[in-house]
Amino acid sequence: MARTVFGRPLHDVSAYEIEGLLVDTGCPSTAGALVGWAREHGVAQVVLTHHHEDHVGGASALRHQLGLPVLAPALALPRLARGASIPLYRRLVWGRPRAVAATALPEVLEHCGRRYRIHHTPGHAFDHVCLFDEERKWLLSGDLFVHERALFLRRIEDFDLHLESLRRMHALGPELLLCAHAGFVEDGAAALGRKIAFWAALGEEVRARGREGWSPREIRDRVLGREGLLTYVSFGDFSKLNLVRACLRSGTGEAVPASGDGVS
Repeated sequence: MARTVFGRPLHDVSAYEIEGLLVDTGCPSTAGALVGWAREHGVAQVVLTHHHEDHVGGASALRHQLGLPVLAPALALPRLARGASIPLYRRLVWGRPRAVAATALPEVLEHCGRRYRIHHTPGHAFDHVCLFDEERKWLLSGDLFVHERALFLRRIEDFDLHLESLRRMHALGPELLLCAHAGFVEDGAAALGRKIAFWAALGEEVRARGREGWSPREIRDRVLGREGLLTYVSFGDFSKLNLVRACLRSGTGEAVPASGDGVS
């Protein structure tokens, strides 16, 4: 799902329906289409993995138009209830999410005879959770994985917490990842392992260059290369430089920058 410009998607995001359980709801700009799809396919319950607008965008419409119950991490409930104030670039890419009243997820969610254990996996967002079907070894991973060689980070993402969350989910041995941005990822444990190894090695290299006196921008340019278009569109909120700075903070106890947009 994505907002399109001249027929081209700006930034794709996926939601997953399993036996009437809908995990995440895409962006606000596609909420109307999602409501129609959910009505036709018998969606009975909605779960949100975290509060970001590309995951909660259809939740309000699903609740108000179809009367569907919405479950979300307890930490996300206050922000969902009041709606989010987000930067202009995110409003342009995804749209502004509407407030929604949600119920806190239990430790284990039972649906249609399936049990999904809820794991708190902070790093990308403070309230992020993954759902794990222990029988089928499926991990509904939200934004935990995204890409094996992720080079961009938002300012407020916590690199150390994210790595720790990746390691805990890797230890579960998932056979399939259902990722919001990478789609279906076979041999999920191996994919998580490769991301962990890549980020761990990158962190070591970045810190080594820092000890040699390289500036964060020098490290960015010489290790990761030039920034992408979204860095400029987001005024630096989403960048390689943020990943470098996060690696340099890693293990120091230095606080992650506070969010300036009220949504972190």
